[in-house]
Amino acid sequence: MSSLSQIVSLVGSVAFLLMIIYTVYAGKLREAYAIIWLFSSLMMIVISVSETLLNFLSRMLGIQTPAFALLICMLMGILLLLFQITIVISEHNQKINRLLQEVALLRADHREGDR
Repeated sequence: MSSLSQIVSLVGSVAFLLMIIYTVYAGKLREAYAIIWLFSSLMMIVISVSETLLNFLSRMLGIQTPAFALLICMLMGILLLLFQITIVISEHNQKINRLLQEVALLRADHREGDR
């Protein structure tokens, strides 16, 4: 990987890490989710800095250009994060449905108590 692409990758990874830290500090991202994002950004930094690791990954994946191996690693990380977010959304949808059912039952009980 050329030094320019390594620098761009490192700068982007560090900027992403700083963005995560800022959103946690601002209260926009919960700490439980921040751990996953922090781990991902640290892995991006490690892969961006370590040219030997990147070359090893590209050989293992059968990719001739290490920059493409970096891109594939980042895409796989994004897919894993999206999968985790989908699981969280599904859990929240189930909780919302249960709450809606409980509210409907409470309203029905309240209406019967008014009669």
